[in-house]
Amino acid sequence: MLIYFFIAPKRLHNMTEPIESKYPFFFDYIYYRLIQVYFKWDGRNGATALIGIVMIQALLILDVMVFTIRVFYDRDVTKNYVGVGKWIIILIFIGLMIYNYRKYHSGRYNKLRLFWKNEDKTTRIWKGLLVLLALIIPWVPLILIGVYM
Repeated sequence: MLIYFFIAPKRLHNMTEPIESKYPFFFDYIYYRLIQVYFKWDGRNGATALIGIVMIQALLILDVMVFTIRVFYDRDVTKNYVGVGKWIIILIFIGLMIYNYRKYHSGRYNKLRLFWKNEDKTTRIWKGLLVLLALIIPWVPLILIGVYM
């Protein structure tokens, strides 16, 4: 599947494009709000928003990986595989970056803006707080695992 991802980008890109046929996903709203915050610096390109989305996704995957490893293996066993783990994390980050770049780069902001442009102020504030929590919460399990395990 991963090889197909790199060989046939046009078909994969078209699979992610139709936003009108379904309700936008959680990460779509985070991308939309982050691109609005950094619009003066990035414009419609949204490089900062893209990095924010990849950070959240990578940290969620990393949380699950680290928790699973810490539950089943002792620290003495895992310290021998730090070099391999580092490369796995880098590959996950690069894969997520490529996937999200293809998903969000082609005029996605305009479609998302049409979907959420009529939000009232109260809903916007509450969802903004949820976006802020979505940026902070994936760090908490890693910190807790580092401190207590």
